[in-house]
Amino acid sequence: MSDLQWSLLGLGVIVILGVLAFNWYQERAHRRRAEEAFEAPPRDVLFDGDSPPPPLPVHSEPMDAESSLGEDSDLPGQEDPAPVPRAAPRQDEPVTTRASEPGAVDCEAVFQQEDPFGEDFLQRIAQAMGALARAAHPAGFDERTGQWVALDETANGRFRRIRLSMQLADRQSAVSRADLEEFAAAMRGVSVDTSAALILPDLDAVESRAQELDRFCADVDIAIGLSVVARTGQLFQGTTIRALAESAGLKLEADGQFHYEDTHGASQFTLDNQDPEPFFPESIKALTTSGVTFLLDVPRAAGGIGAYDRMVQVSKNFAAKLDGIIVDDNRQALNDHGLDAIRRHLLGVYGAMDEAGIPPGGPVALRLFS
Repeated sequence: MSDLQWSLLGLGVIVILGVLAFNWYQERAHRRRAEEAFEAPPRDVLFDGDSPPPPLPVHSEPMDAESSLGEDSDLPGQEDPAPVPRAAPRQDEPVTTRASEPGAVDCEAVFQQEDPFGEDFLQRIAQAMGALARAAHPAGFDERTGQWVALDETANGRFRRIRLSMQLADRQSAVSRADLEEFAAAMRGVSVDTSAALILPDLDAVESRAQELDRFCADVDIAIGLSVVARTGQLFQGTTIRALAESAGLKLEADGQFHYEDTHGASQFTLDNQDPEPFFPESIKALTTSGVTFLLDVPRAAGGIGAYDRMVQVSKNFAAKLDGIIVDDNRQALNDHGLDAIRRHLLGVYGAMDEAGIPPGGPVALRLFS
């Protein structure tokens, strides 16, 4: 080969590598923006200044005390079982666990005693929580309503059962055996110091459940991106994009993305600029871009397959009005056959989530995929 041919070959390799690197950067940027858009703000759990902690999402539905321990239960509002002795149980006594139940995502420790817990006990569990490597969330069982509720300034002298929950997995990782043993040891320390009876789960079962959840998260943690790009190299005008988005029911939010929300105000999918500049009200009038991206964070969107169908419908309308084409993350054109293939795959994902007792967009899914 001549020097010119070698030079052209080298230039071609550099161009291909540049395109691959750009696609990788764009995909990561859009995924990061989507995660930020769907995430809830961080929350303090106990004794954060003078304000009470917010309710825990996973406990937003009524749940009776005994079902949280994995035992036979009475319905909320029925007569409470006999008071539990104040003495702490022997550490070798058998205990129960919910770790294998569908939808269970926490390692739970439950403290019980005959008299309501006072300020000293609340301070002791706050200290134990603060020393843990992973966050634990407290709740008290309200015997009047049959619900677990967040601890606040009214907790002193209110509850005879208090539960601490450590989440078993999230998008980053699952808890380790060391995390579980640290949690159990801390809870036993509280029990010994306060003479409160303690129920802990079997750590082998909980560890197995954590690994199961981690595999589950990896299998269903999918983001579907549909980009609309110019067919002939023209640029899309920001004012046109905004008009099309708002006519389709999307709202421009402070994060620089348009959001399509359900009736409860929860984001179902987003519309983002394919170029680095976000969509901001003060700059969108002068903005031009080579493409836009619709993104569906599958496990966090409560709309199920309907959310995907709506996103496809809106993206097709954008493509028609902007004289663009719909492409995937690899900038390959997507026709109806390709879009239907994605839909069939999503039906399997949604079915797996429902079967696992973790429906998409529900309180548990929002915790797991955070």
